[in-house]
Amino acid sequence: MTLSTDPLTGMRQRYPEEMLVERHVCRVLTEAGALSGFREYDGPVLEPFSLFEAKSGGELVEKQSYFFTDRGGRKVVLRPELTPTLARMVAARGEMPMPIRWMSTPLCFRHERPQRARAREFLQFNLDILGADPPGAELEVFLVLDRIMRLLGVSPDKYRIRWSSRRFAASSLAALGVTDVAGAFGLLDKRDKIEPAEWLGLLEETLGCRKKAAAVERLCGVTDPEDPYLKELLGDDPALAEVAGFQRLLLGAGMPSAEFCPSIVRGLDYYTGIVFELTDTGGENRRAICGGGRYDNLVEAFQGRPVSGVGFGLGVLALTLFLETYGCLPDRLHRTPPASLYVVVFSPEELGPALRIGEGFRNLGVSASVDVTGRKVSRQMQHASRENYPWVLVVGPTEVSSGVLGLKNMRTGETVDGRLETLAALVRGKE
Repeated sequence: MTLSTDPLTGMRQRYPEEMLVERHVCRVLTEAGALSGFREYDGPVLEPFSLFEAKSGGELVEKQSYFFTDRGGRKVVLRPELTPTLARMVAARGEMPMPIRWMSTPLCFRHERPQRARAREFLQFNLDILGADPPGAELEVFLVLDRIMRLLGVSPDKYRIRWSSRRFAASSLAALGVTDVAGAFGLLDKRDKIEPAEWLGLLEETLGCRKKAAAVERLCGVTDPEDPYLKELLGDDPALAEVAGFQRLLLGAGMPSAEFCPSIVRGLDYYTGIVFELTDTGGENRRAICGGGRYDNLVEAFQGRPVSGVGFGLGVLALTLFLETYGCLPDRLHRTPPASLYVVVFSPEELGPALRIGEGFRNLGVSASVDVTGRKVSRQMQHASRENYPWVLVVGPTEVSSGVLGLKNMRTGETVDGRLETLAALVRGKE
């Protein structure tokens, strides 16, 4: 039987050049969080099915999760997200200094149809604040998102943080006479994922009334919480005051990337307040790069005391594709060598000393790759050039006997002679 060279459908596979890009993106994500005092954590990949059944909603768990009965007879699930795990971990610690600022880049799994920016096995950057009331925590999270994009070199006109509130959406739909609020939420969540005509048709079909569908469509078109239409619709409803107050806070903080959008409701059941998505304004990447919101009831389910929370999950693949679309990935990533120094071995007799010299450079903080193939020197040099090694030295009989090495700069062609310690300091100084 001939084995297939393909991975399982939707499963994550990265070659070294792809890993360089992914690591770059993840490094910027954690740097952006660390600048605001967030600390890294992680949880189990395998969790009790009941944890996500209770907290994430039926569709995600029953239709999209990988779950099974293990050898101990327990029903378990490969985590489709991390927020319920976060709530369980915080509850397990008992009393903790608040607020909690945690971030993580977990590997998650969802059994859904693979497509652009969506796979079945994926990295997701999570960032959460627990124990801080609105709206300050929401603003802090928005600022981190905006910083991520700026650190990645994304032009401000290429993205928006589109936001609304679950409370606002529920109150508005009720005021429009919509009785199946949960069903309407599901349609609102699909608004930007399908064609407008198809979405309006589904809305009319679900609501059973063209007039109500038109009213919901008008609601979705509002871009300012201070719009008189909303005041007429909701009056003194606290839900309207919430979004209007948050809009003023965003303006005061200088957040031009934030945009009010009533159709943003998010699909997870545990969200209770402000919700948001990071989206591509150019339309090249139709799925949200990031989604999140406020959840105030998760930790309480474990320990009986309420702990407020707000955070987001950002798809590393979706963000990477976005960066590729707009040319925001540094060119140097595609020219990154495996190490700073390549050690060419003149003959098999010098292999042992060459390995010892390579280890000497490593001990002094210089990454070094020693050619162990036994091929001709010319082919070793060709390999060093092809892999973009910035420095090369050849270890032959003279170098072994004298201890004086010749370090070649592959960019300039210049060669510098010296002992290992001196040359290692030279390479480190040029890195």
